[in-house]
Amino acid sequence: MAEVYEIKGEDGTVLEVLGPDDEPQGETPGPETPEPETPEPTTTPVPADPYAEPTAAVSIASRASWGARYPDGDLTLTGPAVEVWVHHSVTAQLSPGASVAAEAEQMRALESVGQTRFGTGISYNVVIFPSGRAYQGVSWNRRGTHTGGRNSTSRSICFAGNYEANNPTAAQISTAAAIYGAGKDRWWTRGAPLGGHRDVSQTACPGRNLYARIDDIRDGEGSTPPSPGEPGGITVDGFWGSSTTRRLQQELGTPVDGVVSSQSVAWRDVNPGLTTGWRWVADAQGSRVIAALQRRIGMPSGQRDGKIGPQTIRALQRHLGTRVDGVISRESSAVMALQRRLNQGRV
Repeated sequence: MAEVYEIKGEDGTVLEVLGPDDEPQGETPGPETPEPETPEPTTTPVPADPYAEPTAAVSIASRASWGARYPDGDLTLTGPAVEVWVHHSVTAQLSPGASVAAEAEQMRALESVGQTRFGTGISYNVVIFPSGRAYQGVSWNRRGTHTGGRNSTSRSICFAGNYEANNPTAAQISTAAAIYGAGKDRWWTRGAPLGGHRDVSQTACPGRNLYARIDDIRDGEGSTPPSPGEPGGITVDGFWGSSTTRRLQQELGTPVDGVVSSQSVAWRDVNPGLTTGWRWVADAQGSRVIAALQRRIGMPSGQRDGKIGPQTIRALQRHLGTRVDGVISRESSAVMALQRRLNQGRV
C-alpha cells in the first residue's frame, strides 16, 4: 500500500494528506530525475521548465529563485492536466508583509517535507503566500505528490499556511484566480475543474476558510505581483502612476486596478509626482489603498482616512527614511524608495 503523509490538528483532524501515485496506466514515462540515496542537496542546475514561462497577467518565481535543492518530481508528464486541486500547506503562517527571504525559507521547508517523505522534492506545483507572491514548486510537466491517486492527471495550487484557522488574503485569491485562468489550454485543459483537496480525499484540506473561496478563484480574473528578484518589477523613476499603484495594491491586498480614487483636488498641483491613475475630486472620500498604506506605515487609526495629503506624505517619508517635507515632487526620492521596496516585495 502506498505511503501517505498526514498533517493533523490538535483535535486529531486531518488537515492535509500527501501521497504518491502508482505508475500511470498507459503512459510512457519520460526521463526521470534520479533520487539520491540520502537527502543530500544536489548541485545539478534545474533546467528551465518551458511550461512555466509567465504570461503578462501571471508572474511565478522560478525554482532557482527560492533555492530548490532536490529532485523536480519523479516523472515527466505528457499533455495538460484534467483537474486542478487547491491545497494548504499547514506550515508557518507568514504575514502579508513577510519578506521574500522568509517566503523562500518556507519554500525550502516545504521541499524538505516532500523529499524526506517521498524522495521527490517539493510536492505542490505552485505555492502562494499571503503577500500574493507565487513560487514554482514541482514544474508543471513533472509529477508531484500532492493529491494521492491523481498526481499524474492533475496539478496543484497550494496556499502557504493553515486556512482551517486563518483567512486567505485578497492578494492570494487574486493570484490563484490569475494562475487558474492562465493555465487553461496550457497547463490544464480548458474544462479542467477546480476543487478543494477535501473533495477527493479524507482531509480538511484546504481548510474551511479557503474552501469557501473556491468559487472566487474559479470565477475571478485576478493578477499576480512581479516575481521577486526576477524581471517584471516597476520602473524606479520617482513618479507615482498607475503601475506603482497597482503594485502597491497587490502588496497591500486591496482591489487591483491601478487607480487611487476620490482624492482631494486641493493637493493635486502641489504634488506633481502623483501622475496617472489618481482621481482628483472636490469632495474626497478617500481610497482603500491609501487607507491600507496609512495602516501599514503606522499612522494612528484616527488618521487613516484614505486620503493623500501633507500628513500622510510626511508619515510615508519618515517610514521610508527620506526627506520629510510633505510633498511628492517630480522624481520624488520618497517614491523611488517606495518603488524599490515594492520591487523587493515589501512596503
